[in-house]
Amino acid sequence: MALAAASGHAYSMPMGTPSRSMFYAMQANLQLLETDRGMLEEFEATPWLLPTRTPLLPYAGVHGFDELLALRSAPVAGHDKAIALLLFSKAYAVMAQNSSEEAAAAAATAAAAAAEVYSLVKHGGVRNYMAITWFEQDFEACLDLNLPCVYAADMLVEPLFASTKPLQHDFIVMSWIKPAVVLRALRQGYVVLSADTDVSYAVKPVWDSYLEYMYRNEVDGAWQAEMPLNSGHFAVLPTPAALRFMEAWNASAAENTKAMVADQKALPQFEGSHFVTCRTPCMCYKQKFQLLEEERREQVAVFAAYFPGFFMYTQSGCTVGSTEWVPDVDPCDWSVLFMHPICAGGAALKQAIIQRSGFWFIDSEGCTPRTGSASQVPVCHPLHWRQPEAELKLYSCPSFDLGLVHGKMPVAVAALRAGLAGEDAMRLLFASRDKECWPEQPGVQHLRPGARR
Repeated sequence: MALAAASGHAYSMPMGTPSRSMFYAMQANLQLLETDRGMLEEFEATPWLLPTRTPLLPYAGVHGFDELLALRSAPVAGHDKAIALLLFSKAYAVMAQNSSEEAAAAAATAAAAAAEVYSLVKHGGVRNYMAITWFEQDFEACLDLNLPCVYAADMLVEPLFASTKPLQHDFIVMSWIKPAVVLRALRQGYVVLSADTDVSYAVKPVWDSYLEYMYRNEVDGAWQAEMPLNSGHFAVLPTPAALRFMEAWNASAAENTKAMVADQKALPQFEGSHFVTCRTPCMCYKQKFQLLEEERREQVAVFAAYFPGFFMYTQSGCTVGSTEWVPDVDPCDWSVLFMHPICAGGAALKQAIIQRSGFWFIDSEGCTPRTGSASQVPVCHPLHWRQPEAELKLYSCPSFDLGLVHGKMPVAVAALRAGLAGEDAMRLLFASRDKECWPEQPGVQHLRPGARR
């Protein structure tokens, strides 16, 4: 493996980060955290390895949503401010496993949260994130892990019935906090990335990949495709159309909760009226032109929907049903930005799928609470401490380009991005030979191949 790959890139951290030797040095002399700034940077992807609730982190003590949002946001790819919102809940693990074992649930939650943050920061280069909690005990656990935490119970659509193990009602209520927090950030002009905890990332720049994908397709957001979209991973721009959609989605929370409909299951209610989807650049531009023709472009968002990372290995929109059928996914593949098991029930199965596909980087064996931890949330070490080759495939890629997009933009896309419009733009759409992409406006029928002129 090339030395440059092992030492990281402009966005990622070196493969050996965090160093076990630096961890032991810190444990032996905590004063190093105050005298050596490099110590805090070393554990940026694993803040839970620092002393519990250390006051040395720049976000320590800041827990208001708007305050932490302003502190944690950062400019990305030409946008002034962007934030990644991560959901953190011990209750999600209990619900997913259908378990009453609090210790097991806590361990699963800690491992899942650690795995996501670890690969998101270390591999994907996303440092501008914040964790959203809505149970007090989860907030305490989040603080014990030294994450940038917000207690957002006031943003739930209605109170939860249980304080620990959630009922089905509670799971529905919890799901609706996602559009609420995303909307709050969008209203303040932030580009928002929303991610569930069952996600693990390849060594590719997450922000740059998403934003280049949206730029090339000239859309308001990008989502993992499902029926029609998967709300477990998406990015949206603060455009008028995206705001209108998010406001409508969030406003439906109370009614949908009464009907026991979760946030993602409610998305079809808004397709056509508040958003349209596209899976190819040509289709995205067709959607844009049709909305412009109808004078609805600022009312209806255009969302690009990309296939999940495992699609090219399974030819299925769903993850395989059992671990025996999980393919060995190439982390160097440009289409693989992250691994996100869908159509798979239970935290244990999701973790097993991520492990089998080669995307699990946290040592889930031997996770134990730290001394002084009020919540007794387990703390996990990086897997590469015990298995040095755990991340070798990710850092052995011949190149470390963007995910979701590949190579240069097609000439047609570059021309459309440059402002090509009218009949010239329609000719390009027709030239795609994709009949689904051809516009339907009456005024351009004469441009159809084979039509009389």
